[in-house]
Amino acid sequence: MRYAARHLVPDTARVCVGSVLGVSAAVFYELDGQEDARRDRDGATAITDVDVLDLLLCLPVGEPVRIDDLGRRGRRALAKMPPGCVEFGRGAVIRRARPPLTPSLAIVGGNGSFRRKLELAGRFAPFCPKAVVVNKAPRDLTAACFDADFYGVGLIVAAVDSDVEVLVAPQAHRPRRVVPRTWWFIEEVYRIHLTGVYPAQSPAQVRG
Repeated sequence: MRYAARHLVPDTARVCVGSVLGVSAAVFYELDGQEDARRDRDGATAITDVDVLDLLLCLPVGEPVRIDDLGRRGRRALAKMPPGCVEFGRGAVIRRARPPLTPSLAIVGGNGSFRRKLELAGRFAPFCPKAVVVNKAPRDLTAACFDADFYGVGLIVAAVDSDVEVLVAPQAHRPRRVVPRTWWFIEEVYRIHLTGVYPAQSPAQVRG
């Protein structure tokens, strides 16, 4: 997978393979080493509760906020806060957690038709660039390239015993501000990261 994406992601990007958004995909990302080390030190793992993430986004990093000022909903989310996300003291809470990585590219491969992969790749549109990889060029190559380009999805051909070819480059992702859903996606990738990183090197490992 890394070989297939070598021109599409930074050299420092890592890759993990797993189920995200109900899709089996390889997601490339750049890890925030400081936040990853902090979480390891403080016993924090992936944060996957959207209400908790919503509250964290309302708290400034490193600055105390009075618990009484959070409101009923905020205090309910605070009660569910996993270890290592915030610090408590003198009736206040201090946010420590921040997004642990930046997604660079999601690639959908495996079985299924090009059309189905194109549809599945679309689920990643709000979060990062996306692409599909197939083991042979679609029969109607012109139409396939047009559709991929129209939806902003990269098209990569990784045939057996041949070079990987990027027929359509994935559309650049222009993130706005971080919202709870965006941070949730990042944490889902981080959850897979914590289970093990898969530095795939061969096109054969990712072909359709």
